[in-house]
Amino acid sequence: MSGILITERKNPLSMIRTIISKIKPMRIGNVLRIDPQFFFDVAIYHFSRIFRGDVDDKLIILGGANGYAFIGNAKYLYKYLKENTDYKLYYMVKSKELQKDLENKGIDTLFAYSLDAIKKLKKARAIFVTHGYFDILPVRLSPRTIAIQTWHGADIKIIGNHPYMTKYIKSKRSILAGVRLREADFFDFILTPSAAEKPRKIIQEVFKFPPERILSIGYPRNDILFPNSPNLTNDLKKKHNIPEGIEKVFLYAPTYREIFTTKEPFNSEDLIKLNKTCKKFNAVLLLKTHINEEVISLKTLERIYVVDKKADIQELLLISDILITDYSSVYCDYLLLKRPILLYVYDYEEYIDQRGIYYDGLDEIAPGPLLYTVDELIEAIENIGEIKKKFAQKARELTDYFNKYKDGNSSERLLRLLKLIH
Repeated sequence: MSGILITERKNPLSMIRTIISKIKPMRIGNVLRIDPQFFFDVAIYHFSRIFRGDVDDKLIILGGANGYAFIGNAKYLYKYLKENTDYKLYYMVKSKELQKDLENKGIDTLFAYSLDAIKKLKKARAIFVTHGYFDILPVRLSPRTIAIQTWHGADIKIIGNHPYMTKYIKSKRSILAGVRLREADFFDFILTPSAAEKPRKIIQEVFKFPPERILSIGYPRNDILFPNSPNLTNDLKKKHNIPEGIEKVFLYAPTYREIFTTKEPFNSEDLIKLNKTCKKFNAVLLLKTHINEEVISLKTLERIYVVDKKADIQELLLISDILITDYSSVYCDYLLLKRPILLYVYDYEEYIDQRGIYYDGLDEIAPGPLLYTVDELIEAIENIGEIKKKFAQKARELTDYFNKYKDGNSSERLLRLLKLIH
């Protein structure tokens, strides 16, 4: 739940937070060690009740990544709706910088910390988010509003219980405060690309949605993996600065590690080896991860690029010939492309011990080999043809397991199901 504190000045909702901090009974929260965010959420939830909930049937609001990025299912739903319908669309943001960037691209935005945001949320016909109510605001929605938690990945690693959500939103405190912000209370449905029993059961147990409110209809973000335009891949390579003449693109996209780890994926010697391998195959290696550039200057490694952290991972998947990942569910999306996947798990025992996954072992759901060292990774790249053949059957099985649908129609399917298009 990072980045959720209000920083904008002369803003009505910022004023609410200030007023809350000045009310003496609320100061008791500091003594009782109650998070001020909870007071803010409760205040906004009840404050929003004074606004009329006359739903505008042509208004749809979307949001993602706590309001700090235009990404994932919300992004691709926005694009589909913009191109194929006449709905009034707003993408909710909590960053003035992001707002300016999106507005310059012709994307209509709604700044979250404003009275207008509350009014529009109360009037919205439908709301779509990727992470939770923090993507928008904790508003008490109209009964006529359809709110969809599109989620942001198949559940492989154990979903962590955020301390704030556990201590406040999922506790008796929220009941006593009269707010309904738990996932299954705030949202009407949650999406999953899988129809298999175990993935659906995980969602049911973690988020407390009953089976009939778990929609196995695919992720809208994966529609791009089935491009209508034959030029899209080349256009995206240019967008992401892949030099002309490069024959292969290798993508390293590991899971986000919020846990402490004693190991790093690469040292300077490893990067030199990988750069040499890329030259051998006339390839580039894209690093969609943090790397300590103080360890080695990437200027000397002309075949290794650190991708902008804001880069769209779905676009990177489409332009890549090999995906190198680990415990991330990104490979569940990549399976749809029928391309080779390598699992570089340099911290396997440590990660499994500290975070864990929902399966007995990663090899149970591995569409490629588990690799523990850079030398093993390089050897796998050099023998990628044999590896693809070896794992072909398992990759097909896992594609079916994690993806009920294997087409580019998830946005349309969802909107038809919700009767937002006909």
